[in-house]
Amino acid sequence: MTALDIYAEDRSAGARPTVLVVEDEVLIRMMVSESLRQAGCEVFEAATADEALEVLSASGGADVLVTDVKMPGSVDGLELASRVRKALPGLKVVITSGHAPAQNADGLADAFLAKPFALEHLVGRVRALAGVE
Repeated sequence: MTALDIYAEDRSAGARPTVLVVEDEVLIRMMVSESLRQAGCEVFEAATADEALEVLSASGGADVLVTDVKMPGSVDGLELASRVRKALPGLKVVITSGHAPAQNADGLADAFLAKPFALEHLVGRVRALAGVE
């Protein structure tokens, strides 16, 4: 049994949805994370895609990944989504961007939100993707 198998069993036991928020803008990351926590989610945070991959590896996964597209580091949010899709096919992905058109996220995202977005809209999408609504 792998760490991901154990994680999947824990998720089915009614645990709170786990969300990884990847955003290089500190204030945006804080607002998104706090809104998700208030909605009952367990939230991990990362400032770059590189850091997000480390968090996912260390934690064994998440239910939903929320990532911005443009970030510093060796890969952007679209490449992060692509890598996550291959490694963790059950993970739901929400891509946000103030720059990239939605077609760039085709096949990589379960949802695309253009910035600026209403926090309530993001929270609703995440909860729905996590299967809690």
